[in-house]
Parts: sequence; structure tokens; C-alpha cells
Amino acid sequence: MNLDAAEQVKKNAFTNYFPKINAGVTVLKSNQNLMQIEAPEMQLPVLDGNMNSLPGASQFVTIPAMNMGILDYLNCGFVTAVQPIYAGGQISNGNKMAKLGVDINKQNLALSVDEIKVKTEEYFWLVISLQEKMKTLLSYEKLVNTLLKDVQVSYDAGLIQKSDLLKVQLKKNELETNKIQVQNGIDMVSMSLCQHIGIQYTEGISFQDDLLHNDQPLQYFMKPNESVFNRKEFQILNKVKTSEELKYKMALGEYMPQLSVGVSSLYLDVMDNANTNVLAFATLSIPISDWWGGSHRLKERKVHINIAQNRIDETSELLTLEMEKKFKDLNEAFSRISLAKQSVGQATEHHKVIDDNYSAGLVNTSDLLEAQALLQQTRDAEINALCTYKVRLANYLKSIGK
Repeated sequence: MNLDAAEQVKKNAFTNYFPKINAGVTVLKSNQNLMQIEAPEMQLPVLDGNMNSLPGASQFVTIPAMNMGILDYLNCGFVTAVQPIYAGGQISNGNKMAKLGVDINKQNLALSVDEIKVKTEEYFWLVISLQEKMKTLLSYEKLVNTLLKDVQVSYDAGLIQKSDLLKVQLKKNELETNKIQVQNGIDMVSMSLCQHIGIQYTEGISFQDDLLHNDQPLQYFMKPNESVFNRKEFQILNKVKTSEELKYKMALGEYMPQLSVGVSSLYLDVMDNANTNVLAFATLSIPISDWWGGSHRLKERKVHINIAQNRIDETSELLTLEMEKKFKDLNEAFSRISLAKQSVGQATEHHKVIDDNYSAGLVNTSDLLEAQALLQQTRDAEINALCTYKVRLANYLKSIGK
């Protein structure tokens, strides 16, 4: 919507290249005449054709006193068109400003899209992580159920104490609680993801992806001092600086001569006399005293240009640091995957040894439960490492403008 608004501003600025046309009508009707003419009674000599006889005229004509009113109405209409010829560059720079506003809003839109994509990755991989943890819990539950049957048989035969049976039953209850918590987590994050990407949530919806495939971080690496130019934040700040430069030029244009030409058509109906006139005119305006205060305003605008440049420099440094950190985080996440896979392998082997020893009667139930719990923990840690890598990869790609 901001982009749409900026497009309208741009279109509006373009209209300033064209003549400004104004029209108006004035209708006036007064309850009395606006002009009153009064003349006293007069005696005028009768002229016999000889001007020399006028001083001694013997005959006169009497003109009675008069009281006359005129102008009790006025009808006026006009149409005027004014075309700016030179406005100190304000019109052209105003159009450049409007176009720049569109470009900035396009960058902001793209930046918002990138942020939404990264947030989508976070929601998605959190759902995948919880779904994978549910699979691990179900697998763990099968082991506990099998163990519970064996322990129940041994307890019924009087081979073990009831405490061993209770430990397994408590573990089973713990698993049931964990399953409920994980399922609630899956449902809530799925709802959030559906809301985020704008699709209808339905009960039982699931999301799928392969967590096994992971690319090397090095294949995505880009030099921070080169990638900074891809960042939309950097591009926006550069456009902001250009905007400040245009504001300086527009302020300067206010103190330059203004030249315009125009034409006007005027219709006037007054005293029972109607006529139409067409006028052509030119206007040149030269500000003089405004330059005193204007010089300080121009200096202010130059300060804003310097502020914009400082923001660019500082942001470039901060963006470079961010890229460095995001890549280190990505490498750390990738390293954790390798360590997590090793831990899963070791925990699997440990569980097999303990299970064999339990079957041979060399270890007790607690040892086997501990080995099973350790295997589940390492699998959960592997899932977390894989999902964390995916999220950090998305964040790193955003940081390099990809």
C-alpha cells in the first residue's frame, strides 16, 4: 500500500509539467445601485449657432434636478492557463524526488518479503523439528513398552523387585506427558505458520521436508565488503542520501527567478454591456531579501546530506559485522550437526551394549532406561542441529542479500 501511495505521488508530481488552468464565475446583484449620480437643476442658454452671442443669451432651457443610480448587478467569468517556464529546477527535482520515493518503497517491499521468508523458515523448521521429535518419542515409546512387558513378566515370576516395575511405568507416564506437550507444540506452531503464509489451518495438517541433506556453508560464502551492496538497507540509505541532495536543490530553486507565461479569457457583463477579452501575460519573480534567511536553510540541508552519508558509513560497517557473525553462526550450526551425528552413533552403540547386558542379567532396569533416555536425547539434539542449520542458512542468505 505504501508503494501504491508513492506511485500516486509520482503521477501527481508529473502533472506539474503541464499548465495550471483555473476558471471562475462571479455573479453580483445588489438591493440598491452601487453608484449614485445626483445633478442639481440647471439653466442652459439656447445657442443660435453663433458662439459669440452665448454670453448675452436671452433664452434659457431649464433642466430639472436629477437623481440616478447605476450598477446594481455584475456578471463576470474567466478562464486562465499558466505555464511555468523556469521554476529553479523545482519541478524536475520534485519529479525525481517522487520517483525516488517509489524506488525506496520498492526496496522496503522487497525487504519486508525477505523478512517474511526468513520468518517462514523459522516457523517451518520448528514444525519439522517437533514432528521429528514426535517420531523419536514414538520410537522410544516402543522400547519402553517392550521393556515394560519384559519387566512385568519378571516381576510376576518374582525375579525382580516392584521398584523396577514402577520405574518403567513412571517412564511410560513421562513419555505420555511429553507426547501431549510435543503435539500441542506441533498444533500451535502449525497454526502460526498457516496464519503467517496465509493458508487455512486444518486439524491434522502436516509439513514435510528432508532433514538429511545439508550443503557445505562455504558454497554460500560471499565477501562481506562486496555483499554489502546487495543489502536493501544499504541501497535504501543511498537513496535517502540522494533524496537529501534533491531537497537541497529544491530549496535552492525557491530562491531562483521564477518565470511563467499565461493566457486568460475574461467575460464581463455590467450595465447592460457584455464583452469578452483575451489577455496574454508573462510573470517574472525574483526573490531578493529571501536570500538572507535562505542561505542558512541551504546550509541546514547540506548538514542533512552529511548526516545521511554518516548513516551509510555506519550501516555499512554494521552490515559487514552482521554478515561475519551470520556466517560464523552457520559454520557453528554445521559443526554441531557432525557432532550430533557422532553422539547418536555412540548412544546407539551404548544402548545396544546395555540392552545386551540387560538381557544377560549383567545390568539392572535403571541402566537400560538411562541408555534409552540418552539415545532419545542425542536424537533430539541431532534434529535441533539440523533445523538450526536450516534457519541460520536462511538468515545468512538474507544477510548477503540473496
